Amino acid sequence: MIDTLIIGGGAAGLYLASFHPEATILEQRGECGQKLILTGGGRCNYTNAAGPEEMSELFHGNKAFIKRVLYAHTSMDIIEHFKTLGIQPSEEEMGKIFPLRGDAASVRSALLKRVHRIIKGKAVSIEKNDDAFIVHMENGTLEARRVVIATGGESFPHTGSDGSGYAILKALGHTIVPTAPALAPIALSSNLAKAEGISLKARLGVGKRAEYGDIIITRRGISGPAALNISRELADSNEIEITFSEASIKELRESMGARTVKNALAIPPRLTEALIGSLADRKCGNLSRKEEEEIQGRLSHFRSRAKAIREGAMNTRGGVSASEINPKTMESKIVPGLYISGDVIDVDGPTGGYSLSFAFATAFIISRALAVPDV
Repeated sequence: MIDTLIIGGGAAGLYLASFHPEATILEQRGECGQKLILTGGGRCNYTNAAGPEEMSELFHGNKAFIKRVLYAHTSMDIIEHFKTLGIQPSEEEMGKIFPLRGDAASVRSALLKRVHRIIKGKAVSIEKNDDAFIVHMENGTLEARRVVIATGGESFPHTGSDGSGYAILKALGHTIVPTAPALAPIALSSNLAKAEGISLKARLGVGKRAEYGDIIITRRGISGPAALNISRELADSNEIEITFSEASIKELRESMGARTVKNALAIPPRLTEALIGSLADRKCGNLSRKEEEEIQGRLSHFRSRAKAIREGAMNTRGGVSASEINPKTMESKIVPGLYISGDVIDVDGPTGGYSLSFAFATAFIISRALAVPDV
């Protein structure tokens, strides 16, 4: 019988194994940490320098639960642990922590050095049998005394985070809060492909929430930090409002009458053309009042139907209810001996190393609980 079986070899599973190397990882792809390699544009923004109080305010979910987790294992603790694994930190803008020398592959390799045993296979269901768990796989069964669910959410399914953990937990009696993409690029019904590749700062509004920051115009819509952070709100609304520019067209007409609109604005000409079409080539001084209002509306109140792109999501909104997990140990309140970690929980944070910080913190709490002898 396996003493501790970790289902999922992603960030949380590997981090737990780095403290508890005698544990066995069950990974459906056989290769652990595939999603970890994609983080931070392949450079692995593995935590953020923000303290637990500041960090917790940026998360969505059960705030009391989130605070308990983040205070138990802070970003400074994460940095120090990675130092013991040979990863030195480098702090960049907005407190983002990257490996000083190396990339995401070096972070994964450092974690894998602590792993003693990996079994390739996909868990389909779990049943509790007296003091043991029977884990049913597609190709057999495993028996374990304690089980850790570290399957991740349903982002980047090709890496193994395919949402399968939700079905397992639901069958065991857990409540699953409806899921939706988070930290995802956004598809727009309005075609801005003419401006593809342009980066700029903009204000994004979905429902009652707003984000201001960097965005990138893509073939399908928008991406970039501000777009990723607000994408979760599209589970409740299918429209987005974007403020590309608040420049007064009337003032432009009065001060730059001889210049064309696309050359008078602070935003790139290609974007102006994508937003207002042929009006971009009109001289500011020749615009009618109606045309001024039309341009102003498109620039400062651009509205479009929008949808978060699930296949590009880096996180998941929703998941197993945090109220059913003991934050001191991450043990299920419903199934003793079952521990739950990382993205599978109904908690999600913004870009900048926050989600990994939460995953690592939950894994550490479990490692501490596993180290306590059974009474």
